[in-house]
Amino acid sequence: MSGEAALSRMSLARKLSLLMGAIIAACLLVVLGAAYEVLTSSAINGASESLERATRQLASTAETSIRQSWVRYDSIARSEAVRRAILAAPARPGSVGGDSISAAAERELTRLTNPVDSGLPVELWSANGRRVAVAGLPAQVAEPVLPESQTNGQSLGGARRLQRFGIEDVGRGDSLRLGRLYASGGRVYFWIVKPVMAERRAIGYVAQQRRIAANPEAERNVRALAGEGVSIFYRNADGSVWSSVGGAPASPSRPAPNDSSRATRGAGDEVLVAQAPIRGTPLVITMESRLRNVLATPRKTLRKLLLVGLALLIAGMGTALIIGKDVARPITTIADGAEAIAQGKYETRVAGSGTTEIDRLANSFNHMANEVAVAHRALEQKTADAQSANRAKTDFLATVSHELRTPLNAIAGYTELLEMGLRGPLTDAQRRDLARIRASGQHLLGLISGVLDLNRIERGQVSYALDQIPIEPFLADLDALVSPQAAAKSLTLEYVRTTSSLTVIADREKLRQIILNLLSNAIRYTPPGGRITLSARPESLERVEICVEDTGPGIPETRREEVFEPFVQLDRSLAQPQEGLGLGLAISRDLARGMGGNLTVNGNATGGASFMLLLPRGPVDRRAGLTTSGEPAISRSA
Repeated sequence: MSGEAALSRMSLARKLSLLMGAIIAACLLVVLGAAYEVLTSSAINGASESLERATRQLASTAETSIRQSWVRYDSIARSEAVRRAILAAPARPGSVGGDSISAAAERELTRLTNPVDSGLPVELWSANGRRVAVAGLPAQVAEPVLPESQTNGQSLGGARRLQRFGIEDVGRGDSLRLGRLYASGGRVYFWIVKPVMAERRAIGYVAQQRRIAANPEAERNVRALAGEGVSIFYRNADGSVWSSVGGAPASPSRPAPNDSSRATRGAGDEVLVAQAPIRGTPLVITMESRLRNVLATPRKTLRKLLLVGLALLIAGMGTALIIGKDVARPITTIADGAEAIAQGKYETRVAGSGTTEIDRLANSFNHMANEVAVAHRALEQKTADAQSANRAKTDFLATVSHELRTPLNAIAGYTELLEMGLRGPLTDAQRRDLARIRASGQHLLGLISGVLDLNRIERGQVSYALDQIPIEPFLADLDALVSPQAAAKSLTLEYVRTTSSLTVIADREKLRQIILNLLSNAIRYTPPGGRITLSARPESLERVEICVEDTGPGIPETRREEVFEPFVQLDRSLAQPQEGLGLGLAISRDLARGMGGNLTVNGNATGGASFMLLLPRGPVDRRAGLTTSGEPAISRSA
């Protein structure tokens, strides 16, 4: 609500500036959002294509390298020294010959050693699993020799199971084979195997242990092709072992559930993934690029666009503010003039601004101001005349009423003397006449008292002794006072009891006067056989409602406020005469408002009228004469 109030108090120029800023901001958000979506999509697609192209090229390069290596391994496998060493191998499995034939074979194997992989063995095995010759240091083999219990001596495709990790199963054929990757001592290794063929069957195997070594030149070429921030991995096709391009073991990434081109690495770093198998091997090359690196350029571009957009936003709001001030200035002048007239400054006039529409508006406003000023002066004169007439009427009635009290009191006194027989004995007819004179005099005195009470209320000469009044016993006493009047007219008077804890803050005598007046009116207007109900209930935590309902003719909704005007009586005619001057309800409402409450009227379901008296609610306090604060009852003047 405070934001709405601040907006309503804002000038038209600022509202126009804010509106223009909101429109520009919305357009910028849409444009920037679309631009960012296009940039990110283009960057991701470009990075994915680069990764796939680089991965395929790297896999192709590896395949070419393997094919080129086939020539060297094939020349070794075809050498006579290697074949003679296999054919002359000792019968005892696992032993290595030391004669000249083995030495010649070892010299051939030495041709396969690589400076990068120095110290790793190159072995010659017979078809039945016997190691014939070794070049290099066997102690450097980074894996144990598998025991016979794990090989079970199985023959697969006519070949024995080799006892090295990753090349256990080597079938027929003379192609060069690569084994699966395995990790040992913080490095990743694999075996290369070339069968030694004779008469179209493998009589042995040339096996070389290799490790993945760093190749800075190859890494630079790949990153030049795929971009910076790219990670390259070798892995087994089954995902069991991963290796970095430098040869260190690496942890596998977690593939995305529904997108093979994305994965998660580490604690949640999202990466783009491209992979390509090296044909003829159990290995796969995988390349990954961090998504945040891919999106760095689009985000940088977005920040630049955002700065440009903010500059446009500020410029647009400033321009709108300047234009808004020019547009709003004459309207603000007219609005200020209207406020001045509303405050009673009817001589206020506004000047035009040179614009045709604004000049027409200013002329219309000045004409309206003239008319309002004339009407106001006329209304002030009529109001003064009415107030003067009302005061004269009230003063006249009060004076007449006051002057009438003395002779009426004298008439009442002489009537009592005659009834007492001080002027001689009276006949029954005379007594009846005196009773009529006394009743008429009391009625006149009641009318005069009503006029005087109304005069005192209008002059603010009524004081209120507010007290804490328990409703239950108070209403029960009033019910007993009016029961005889209701019974005389064959009316049912029902009092709905309430809780003993319900109290009101009011002047006891004035509260009694109000409720008795409501009950008397209900009895007066309700036909014989009808019902009158008196009840009380808590209307809220702060107020109590006392209700008087009847089953009389009711009051039309359009005239319900008239019954509270002085000297107004509904249905007052020769055919249905009513007693009184019509002051009871007017006095009752004034007394209710004087005690901080109110008196209203509504229709009810029975067709009669319901008068509701609302008064301030107070807590139960058994200490008579104390208010809610525990202090003596206070007095308040109307």
